[in-house]
Amino acid sequence: MKKIILIPVIIFTLYTGANACFDTYLFLRKASMAYPYKSLVLEANGEFSFTKFSDPNQDQYFVTGSLYYGLLKNFSIQLSLGSSERSRSEFALDAFSLRGVYNLYTSKENNYNLNLIAEYRGMFNQAANEVEFSTPLLIYNNDFTYVIHPTISYGLNSNDLMAGGHLGLFYSFDPNSLIGLGAEYASIHSSSYAGQRLTQSEFSTSLFFGTYLGNKIYLQNEFAKGLANSRDFGFAITTKLILN
Repeated sequence: MKKIILIPVIIFTLYTGANACFDTYLFLRKASMAYPYKSLVLEANGEFSFTKFSDPNQDQYFVTGSLYYGLLKNFSIQLSLGSSERSRSEFALDAFSLRGVYNLYTSKENNYNLNLIAEYRGMFNQAANEVEFSTPLLIYNNDFTYVIHPTISYGLNSNDLMAGGHLGLFYSFDPNSLIGLGAEYASIHSSSYAGQRLTQSEFSTSLFFGTYLGNKIYLQNEFAKGLANSRDFGFAITTKLILN
């Protein structure tokens, strides 16, 4: 069974050359969306998408660095700074975000938890500010993790109100690694920037692979495909440095 599951993961990993809503680091810990109290994690994320193999000028990417800290027992914060989505020939540190995550409820058996997330996203060089609220539900059943994550976002400058969400199913095939499938509708998939997503379609789906590299480094790889209003592909690599 494990060999069958690993085959597509290896293929996609080689294809992409080597992630938050679907934070598989927390899924492996069987934890809530709030980082543990007094834990400090640094993250580097890079995402790249393309629409036409024959026209590389349409390729786009963005990068971000984030800091996660468990401020209280059930509350953590995330600070992010990075580049907005740009063509492959451009780069600028022009986007930022601030996120707070509160674990509303965890069952006694620790098999499910409900969380509340509030996030502010913006740009330094233009009026593109946005707030988002969401209530992700995580359900743990043996080696499986189920994610139900409705979202609602509001553009402070555009006055656009958008409801969306994510669904995910993940399987831990050993204590340090997992794979999974995620799907989204009109919501930010693994990015923390206003209006930016790994794929630009209303619907998209992704394959995830996450694993520890030793005790201090965690790697998450994602391959995404737009399903509606777009034919683009994308991939993302996220590396976490666990300081304590």
